[in-house]
Amino acid sequence: MKRTNSFCRFFVHNRRLLLFLLLPLLGWFCGMLLCKNGVLSDQWIALVKLQPVTGGVPGVFSAWYSSCFQATCLLLLLFFCGVSAFGVPLVLLVPLVWGIGFGVAETYYAENGGLLVLAAVLLPPTIMELVALLMACSEALRMSLLTTVQLLPRSARCGGLWQDFRLYSVRFLVLWVLVLGAGALDVGLRLLFKGLL
Repeated sequence: MKRTNSFCRFFVHNRRLLLFLLLPLLGWFCGMLLCKNGVLSDQWIALVKLQPVTGGVPGVFSAWYSSCFQATCLLLLLFFCGVSAFGVPLVLLVPLVWGIGFGVAETYYAENGGLLVLAAVLLPPTIMELVALLMACSEALRMSLLTTVQLLPRSARCGGLWQDFRLYSVRFLVLWVLVLGAGALDVGLRLLFKGLL
């Protein structure tokens, strides 16, 4: 009985986190089904394939830029959703779409004998990127709800969001640094395991 109460308390206190963990898992499952059933064309598959890093220092910076581009765009989208009163649906959509992309990549490498590539090259930066995006989703949802409260008639808390917005901006800057770190890790692993790609 105590264990059941402990589980219930855990789910109640962490419901937002569990929701944000469920969405990428759902997206991953959908991406896996899309890839397995051959719904996606070769052009879509080419988007998720890892390319070896070539071209010296300019090639490294180019690979780093392309590795960070998608996550940076999603982070920007989440930032603007947070300052919108109607951003909640998009905030919930971002981890789902991200999960679809990861599901396609994971299924492609699993089906084509690339389990070592999946474990050594794809997973570490992906986990780091997912952590940053889930934290950004949580922040964007919180800020969007605060913004929505401002619009409600007879709101008990009207005005005074400047301090919240400053903290929100600083948190997103920290999360962007985490995304840049995930991109650097991705490039480093692709250089290290160049023979596998």
